[in-house]
Amino acid sequence: MRYSPPDHYSLSVHKCAEEDLDALYELDEDGAAAIDVFLEEASSSQEILDRFTIQDYRSYSTDFDYDIKRWKQLWGNFALWRARLFDVPNVAANHRIIYALHPIERRYYVLGIVPRDFDYDSDHPLSKRIIRTYGELDLP
Repeated sequence: MRYSPPDHYSLSVHKCAEEDLDALYELDEDGAAAIDVFLEEASSSQEILDRFTIQDYRSYSTDFDYDIKRWKQLWGNFALWRARLFDVPNVAANHRIIYALHPIERRYYVLGIVPRDFDYDSDHPLSKRIIRTYGELDLP
């Protein structure tokens, strides 16, 4: 029997990212809901997922205005990406979705939904948590 990989990507939100989103709901319900809706839509849209690893991609869609970038500071050791949503209200406007792709599984793992002010500092507790989760998931 010959193995055929799936012809589509999938999206999983790690429990740490779910906790991040829950905490954001406490601060900014409307903004957190906008992020939640984006993640739900992305999980069922191959068009969005196909763009999740295109450096400097920018969508100007009327549904979701977002951009994609690599986490430059860690890129040599970890294939981490971030999505920034535009038109997100309030506190959530300063949050980023951090994720990684497991290419063999063809699955994106959302590892965190974090405030931008941690400045992608590799010594920041959020960065350390994301790196730890990346390792636990055995992401290449």
